[in-house]
Amino acid sequence: MNTNKLRAKDLITIGIFSVVFILVYMACALPTGLIVQLYPFCAGIAMIPCGIVWAYLRTKAPKPLATLIQGVLFALIVFIMGSGWFVSVGVFAGAVLAELFARAGRYKSFKLNTAGYAAFAVCLNLGMFGIILFARDYYYNFCIESGMTAEYMEELMNFINGPLLALSSALAAMGAVIGMLLGRTFLKKHFIKAGIV
Repeated sequence: MNTNKLRAKDLITIGIFSVVFILVYMACALPTGLIVQLYPFCAGIAMIPCGIVWAYLRTKAPKPLATLIQGVLFALIVFIMGSGWFVSVGVFAGAVLAELFARAGRYKSFKLNTAGYAAFAVCLNLGMFGIILFARDYYYNFCIESGMTAEYMEELMNFINGPLLALSSALAAMGAVIGMLLGRTFLKKHFIKAGIV
């Protein structure tokens, strides 16, 4: 039997910890969303604790498509929760990039898995806020229909601009790197067992 292929046990693990990943993300994103000036940096904040979960999954299923499946599950769930198609597109793009980075390292390279997670974080951040720069009216109307107040949306859209989006994307990548380093520290035995260097 080819142990490099995903098995049912791997898929169950990916499914369970993808949900954990999303719960940790939401636990960080929801409080930051209460403060307009903090909300654009929610991805950078959330990627730190989420990085521990991401790192764990890389050690439990260092196999082809595992990263992509995790990202697709995230994209589907946030879409179902009402985050908008633009967020899901960003998440999906990030998942594809993360899978490609992982594949380049044969799923055993910590550096490339970290680079993939950072790319995922940047795409997530761009998916969340990039639309403001290109379709402000659409984003405004979408959020109002989703229950946000006009006052909040006006403040948010006046706050976010190109340089701020670039900064928040850089911080998202930085948060991802920190999260992976924390994950490797906390899960050292798992990394050794998985042969990830």
